Amino acid sequence: MIAHVAETGENQGRVVLQLGSARPSRVAMEAAVQIARAFQSEIESIFVEDKQLFDCAAYAFVREVSLTGRLGRAVTADAMTRDLRLAAQAARRQLEAMARRAEVPLRSRVVRDEPLRALSIACAESGPWNVVALAEPFAPGNGSLLRQLIMEISGTTGLVMVGPKARRITGPVVAAVEDAQRIPVLLRAAERLAALDGAPIVLLLIAPDEERLAQIESHARLVVAEREDVRIELAAVAHGETAVVAEALRRLPIGFLICQFGGLVVPDEGDLRPLASVLECPLFLVR
Repeated sequence: MIAHVAETGENQGRVVLQLGSARPSRVAMEAAVQIARAFQSEIESIFVEDKQLFDCAAYAFVREVSLTGRLGRAVTADAMTRDLRLAAQAARRQLEAMARRAEVPLRSRVVRDEPLRALSIACAESGPWNVVALAEPFAPGNGSLLRQLIMEISGTTGLVMVGPKARRITGPVVAAVEDAQRIPVLLRAAERLAALDGAPIVLLLIAPDEERLAQIESHARLVVAEREDVRIELAAVAHGETAVVAEALRRLPIGFLICQFGGLVVPDEGDLRPLASVLECPLFLVR
């Protein structure tokens, strides 16, 4: 496992930000910029015009219905193209302003493809040190999609995303530790992010039972030693319940959360509802 993004000029990766709607999350875009700043990398934004939507537009009976359900209109490929291009332009302007302030190099393009395939191609073009960032919040039922993104896209070391309640990016950088062997990698990533504005670092130790938690704590204290900029917090023993972990996260004013994929915070299978209900900051998910 490694949490890394290639630096600008290495031509071995960058932050690949996927957009696809008129309402991307501002926190998600800020998170992508923060990751690029922390690793002295660059961003390539890819606005994906979902090919499946255009396939649907080919059928005369397909109609677009407003959120209220009161209004509807026929869907045409020309109208869809126009709307998506306007959305892409608006997102690009917003992202350009963020990148300019952060002095992060930015490239932008629009592609028409299936979203997962578009990301796979982008990461294959330059790698292997890419981080994928999603501009749209994940939903509670997106567990299988996250698994695909993490496991099936080669040339990427991590995934940056936000939940539906995302509202901040300032505060302590929290590394959720479920495996003692991963502490050095998670801590290095946390140090990179914390160095941007002097944020404190918290190692949140998580385990399914008391014995395991004690083992992780012992190892963590050896790694941290006398460092005053790193605080160790113990989550309640989870007993395999993701809701217990979510409650521990809710109690912390987190600015950026870093964790492994496939653990109690983000299970490789199962419901993301507990996490989605409490996560108010970006999440940096590593393999």
